[in-house]
Amino acid sequence: MNIKRSTGRASGEGDDVNITPVMNLFLVLIPFLLLTAEFVRIAVLELNLPSTAQSSVSNKKENDKKLIIILLGIDDKGFTLKVPRLRIAPIPKKGEQFQYEKLAAALKQIKGRYPDTEEITIQPVDEISYQTIVNVMDACRDNGFPNISISG
Repeated sequence: MNIKRSTGRASGEGDDVNITPVMNLFLVLIPFLLLTAEFVRIAVLELNLPSTAQSSVSNKKENDKKLIIILLGIDDKGFTLKVPRLRIAPIPKKGEQFQYEKLAAALKQIKGRYPDTEEITIQPVDEISYQTIVNVMDACRDNGFPNISISG
């Protein structure tokens, strides 16, 4: 008895791989993956990073106008504005929410006193969320302070 003949195949023929089930799987998976993918929106926020002491000294010599430094502190209690020769009361949180309307009113008051100043430095503490910082930056831009620096 010959066992090779019982299989019904000749020894010279190769086996073909059926790839149709694999292609069907990809045909189903690709649209599903495309529909469930989360596409990222990228927003660009322009910042002025604090410079070194030497460059700030050279900038002061080049720029003869009066330099007004406005500091905006953000902590878990609320906002604190520090402006030369102008006293601004701290803006506390209302419940768990920051009061952006009162911040905008205070920034308008500062802009009325110093109309040529366009720089502001934000000093958030580590626990402040990124969204809060972005909201504060938007409030600063909307009220005449487009040059924003962040200090830690």
